[in-house]
Amino acid sequence: MKKYKRGLSTSMDLSVTIPSLIFILSVCLFSAIFPQATEATLSRIKEFVFVNLNWVYVWAITIFVLFLLFLIFSKYGNIKLGPNDSTPEHSFFSWIAMLFAAGMGIGLMYFSVAEPMTHYTTTAFSETDFQLRAKNAQLYTFFHYGIHAWAIYGLVGLCLAYFAFRYKLPLSLRSCLYPLLKDRMTGKWGTLIDVFALCSTFFGITTTLGFGVVQINSGLQQLGILPETSFFYQMILVSVLVSLSIISAISGVDKGIKLLSNTNIVAAILLMLFVLFMGPTNYIIGAFTDGVGNYINNFFALTFDTHIYDERALPWFYNWTILYWAWWISWAPFVGLFIAKISRGRTVREFIGAVLLLPTFFIFIWMTVFGNSAIWIDAHIAKGALGALVSDPDSMMFQFLNYFPGSQIASALAIIIVIIFFVTSADSGILVMNTILHEMRSIRPNGRLFFGVCCWLYWR
Repeated sequence: MKKYKRGLSTSMDLSVTIPSLIFILSVCLFSAIFPQATEATLSRIKEFVFVNLNWVYVWAITIFVLFLLFLIFSKYGNIKLGPNDSTPEHSFFSWIAMLFAAGMGIGLMYFSVAEPMTHYTTTAFSETDFQLRAKNAQLYTFFHYGIHAWAIYGLVGLCLAYFAFRYKLPLSLRSCLYPLLKDRMTGKWGTLIDVFALCSTFFGITTTLGFGVVQINSGLQQLGILPETSFFYQMILVSVLVSLSIISAISGVDKGIKLLSNTNIVAAILLMLFVLFMGPTNYIIGAFTDGVGNYINNFFALTFDTHIYDERALPWFYNWTILYWAWWISWAPFVGLFIAKISRGRTVREFIGAVLLLPTFFIFIWMTVFGNSAIWIDAHIAKGALGALVSDPDSMMFQFLNYFPGSQIASALAIIIVIIFFVTSADSGILVMNTILHEMRSIRPNGRLFFGVCCWLYWR
């Protein structure tokens, strides 16, 4: 394959910047001026895609998973992501912490209680027995956050890292399609791909950061720090947190993101251990063991299941499984580019194994500790009080922690974790958007300004 020569550049690629900015600002302004019309239009588009093209998502994710599993056990697994004598730039722990914080952080805090409880209380399934409902709730939570989700990130990240570090191509989504586009990747097709990547990254990040902001607002309100949960206080939180994210991004990967990721993974583990040992410990450990076995046994059935023979479950399938696949795909350019950026010197086998298995294993533990604890408390102590809060997922984590001793301290720690996850996700997004906006991988203030202005308009 011919190597692509890059020249030095310190300014933004206007062919990517201007169309992206026009599209993002148009969507934001139209949503602000005509919120009901926008919501109705987007809902119709989503319904059409999810109902008529859900099989595309199912097959695409299946192919991603099978292809990456093939690479692990093939001779190609020995290929290095970089020159053959290259070595990793980051320690293994820091590498895992950074890719984990960028890929799932806020979602874990927001949905760790809310999603299992929602599946547990849903009417989409016929089981009325506590054990069966709890088992299914855990199984589908594992499914949505497990290997399938990380396969999306892993495939994009692997393609980017391979072509960027071995063939000296730009660390840009267009490089993934170099075997098809060849020299045309520098033309309009390459530009179109990068515009898609930039817009997808922006909307994917802001949606997730929105969950983080409303959860932080809810937690601060319950601790008595803020008087209420409202758009005004959420705007203040966005302004402060985005400012912190920009400061962290300016300090670079080696300082800001790495330090915060390492700190937060330790804080998250401490909170998880607190819930594990102060909650129904034996039940949690047993549920984890059973849940992993249940996930393995049903892996392929879940992978190909479209619920076509169970019409009652179809709305749930569209609004959860297919929505998750679409959400992870929207995050794939961002997370894939970021984990590619920090993975130089790793082998293909090491990259895939770490990206697929280690975050999945930790997420399974995390979701079991929080999700199954919440289900057990709801059934044996709260008597349905937690389940009644599924329509208010913003506060569910903190309502759940209220059933533990020292709940105020635990809730404060949870808020700190969400804040750090917000900052690491946002500054990772800033670095990625800078990379997309520039032909080279240099980080310039213009890209940070682009992200900050767009975030402010999006929240307006």
